[in-house]
Amino acid sequence: MKSLLSTFVLSATLLVACTAAADPKSEVSAAIKKLEQQSGYSWSFTPKVTGSESAGRGQVPLKGKADKDGYAVVSGEMGDITVEIGIKGEKMIVNYTGEWLSTAEIGENNRTVQRLRLIKRPTDEATMLAGKATGLKKEADGAYASELDGAWAKEMFALFGRRAAAAPSAQGAVKFWLKDGSLAKYEFVVKGKITTGEDKTEVEVSRTAMVEIKDVGAATVSLPDEAKKKLQ
Repeated sequence: MKSLLSTFVLSATLLVACTAAADPKSEVSAAIKKLEQQSGYSWSFTPKVTGSESAGRGQVPLKGKADKDGYAVVSGEMGDITVEIGIKGEKMIVNYTGEWLSTAEIGENNRTVQRLRLIKRPTDEATMLAGKATGLKKEADGAYASELDGAWAKEMFALFGRRAAAAPSAQGAVKFWLKDGSLAKYEFVVKGKITTGEDKTEVEVSRTAMVEIKDVGAATVSLPDEAKKKLQ
């Protein structure tokens, strides 16, 4: 009887362990953590906006590098200007004039600064998105997909502009892809309807962002000493 009870307890423990290991949210979180622990990696950020030209303003492709110490540097072309951004934790510095300036020096209420604040290290953004996922499921192609919290989706959609902010609802979705137990890429979309023109025509606007991870264990972050001081 004692042997039978022990076998039952062991079987139940193994079942619980296997169930926990197979939990999609736990697998995605573990994959993000594994990437975060690497010495460094680079990434590309590719946005796509449909439905409204004005909603696509400020949405440009970005390239970045991050390291294990928490530093990240991101760059993108905005018109004829190359903008570089340095990030560590909640602190951000910007270089578009040849001089690294903190967001405090530029002005936290500056509209450009507020938009730049949306740029995050992939591990931070992926963690946030996983937290907003309402029900991650593993799909047939191996991706992990979920709808996103409606309130958060509406908040993000409002950033498209004044008309988007007045939209009564919005939806969002996210997908994660893993490779060798580490986060390899993710994609999220936020969409909703706005009214345009004198006839109040309804137009569906959506913003999709694809983030692809590269050079894991090989990428390094290079920032001048004066720039790093502003991120301390």
